[in-house]
Amino acid sequence: MNLQRTLQHYSKRVFGRDPKAIARHRNTRALSGGRVSMQDLHRQHKMYQLAPPGRSQSVFQLKEWTEEELLRLPVDQFMKLVTSISPEVKKAYEDFLRNANESWGYQVKPKSAMPIIDRFFDRLAAKHHDPDVLIDRVYAGIYKGGAIFWELELNEAADMAMDIAVMDPYVARFNRHGNDWHLGQWQQGKWVSLQDDPTVMYVPFNAGPNEPFGRSMLESAPLDVIRMLGVMHDFRRVLESQGWARAGFKVDSEKLKAFMPADAIGDPEKEDEFIQDFLAGINERYSSLKPNEGYAYLDIVEVEMPKGGQMQTSFFGLVDGLMRLYDRRVGRATGSTPIKQFSNESVAETHAREQRKDYRVSISSIQSTVAGAFSTLLGYVLRAEGRQGKVLFYFENTPDPQDIKMLSEAEGAKIDNLKKLKELQDMKGIEANVYEDAVEKFKAEKNKHSAGLRVYGGNPQATRAWLENTQGE
Repeated sequence: MNLQRTLQHYSKRVFGRDPKAIARHRNTRALSGGRVSMQDLHRQHKMYQLAPPGRSQSVFQLKEWTEEELLRLPVDQFMKLVTSISPEVKKAYEDFLRNANESWGYQVKPKSAMPIIDRFFDRLAAKHHDPDVLIDRVYAGIYKGGAIFWELELNEAADMAMDIAVMDPYVARFNRHGNDWHLGQWQQGKWVSLQDDPTVMYVPFNAGPNEPFGRSMLESAPLDVIRMLGVMHDFRRVLESQGWARAGFKVDSEKLKAFMPADAIGDPEKEDEFIQDFLAGINERYSSLKPNEGYAYLDIVEVEMPKGGQMQTSFFGLVDGLMRLYDRRVGRATGSTPIKQFSNESVAETHAREQRKDYRVSISSIQSTVAGAFSTLLGYVLRAEGRQGKVLFYFENTPDPQDIKMLSEAEGAKIDNLKKLKELQDMKGIEANVYEDAVEKFKAEKNKHSAGLRVYGGNPQATRAWLENTQGE
């Protein structure tokens, strides 16, 4: 140990850097092959283990969950369950996955390194049948777990990337070292640090100051979902007990008395027993009728027309208003919008357009971080095979026609303003630098990168220059 500390001290004096810091940035090709992280911390990984689908571990399709049972579930389990028991959350979740992963692409520089990335995506397609399956898992982890947690899997020789393992963000752990949080996991009773492995990445979303974990986009939805289900269960019980119209029976007491056996007349107990048996027989017979069967009865009994349920119209209005309230709250909690939840009856087209725009901005912001992380990970794919280069991964979204029209009109107005500034400059009405600043500002806005256009190891200025050079090649 003394020799190790001496070497560390000598290295720091000579090179001016902490050897531990150097280890964090070691070359990918110096790593050992295979996978270092684990997917499930609570299960021993053994041979011949057949894992059932997640939904078979619960009987939520058949069981009527109560509020108390749902409130006792662990948070991570409920986050996985809520998209299966709440139509509102399911709609928001599926909209998020489909809108966030419409289409994607990548660029590689130099172009001679492009086949390496192409072959890597071919391997992803061979294993997952479509890389979109893997990308959907990434967005599912963001939506339910609040983070990206993945690992670039290398072969045993660590000279080729084979796959990307997308793990549940809930299985990541952080250990505090001074003011820093170090990523790691408990694996079979031992702490395994993942902090120094560049192929393992945990990217949090919506994290607070000095918080290593991200926050799920469903974080505020569970309570409203549980309350909403409770209201539906209560409403069903009320509807079953007093909401449906019922047929009534009228029994003529004088005729019934004449129909009684002679030994029962005058005996209150026998009379009461005879009446109760007679009425029970009517109810039993009527309740057992099939839709195509008729009901025959004596003139003692008179069947009245079914009468309406006991619930008042105001009660239905109360339930409808309450469910709309929960629907709006769940929509906000899941990051959705009224127009996405099909509850936009009284909103004008202008408001609907603003809702679509707000939703798209939120999606693009998340896509930017995902694309940047993808660009970094694909950069390590090149490094693993010993190639230097830069990878640009990006997502493309279908623009709203109204937005295209508005952008076109805004760009036309800016060009007209530049023409007027040019005329003023020619007439010596303004300084030359005023016109030049306006032109530079217009170019900067026009060349602003879309979601996720980031280069591994680069900067925004280098990104724009690289894009311009790439387009010219």
